Amino acid sequence: MSKLSYLSTEEIDRMKLTWGKNKNKGTNYALYLKNNKSLYTYSEEQESSRNYSWKRSQILLTRDYSKGTYKDIKEEIGTGFLVEGEIPKRKWKILNEIKEIAGYLCMKAETTDSIKSQTIHAWFADAIPSPGGPEGYGGLPGLILELDINDGDAVITATDVDLETPLEKLPYPRKMKGKKTTQPELNKILEKFIAESIEGNKNPFWRIRY
Repeated sequence: MSKLSYLSTEEIDRMKLTWGKNKNKGTNYALYLKNNKSLYTYSEEQESSRNYSWKRSQILLTRDYSKGTYKDIKEEIGTGFLVEGEIPKRKWKILNEIKEIAGYLCMKAETTDSIKSQTIHAWFADAIPSPGGPEGYGGLPGLILELDINDGDAVITATDVDLETPLEKLPYPRKMKGKKTTQPELNKILEKFIAESIEGNKNPFWRIRY
């Protein structure tokens, strides 16, 4: 809401009062790792506890770090997309800050999302030698255990790390369906949607992922 300059202080306060009640509630996700590949989606616990009727947005992000490729299912602006291509190389700046997350000492790094005009902070553990992370982020010298999007607009953090239980295989779905596109093409769609929404004094951020 801070990006929507046409909203009055009263409107912002009213929305914060309405939606702020859910600030301590979240969604559980799982990030699976095996054979230099990763898969990120809703956790089995989250799926089994579904007791509401509205349709949940699709999210399943896969990475093959050996081949440098990705294949994702994700929902944006009400449409399910199947996005694939080469894993993008993000420009990270490693900062001089550390903290402990889920029992691991993590270092802080920073990048930006130019499409949504966001600053992204990641906390990664170099003790876990995987370049992966939640929400498709990665490319750091260790697994990302926490993402802070735009100074707390959304925070994704690891609550449990299990490197001992054997994983037979990554839980790929039988079929990956969606409107086929590439990330650059999807970026253009999102840029246009955000610009047109703001021009029409509408909030675009309800319909895009973070």
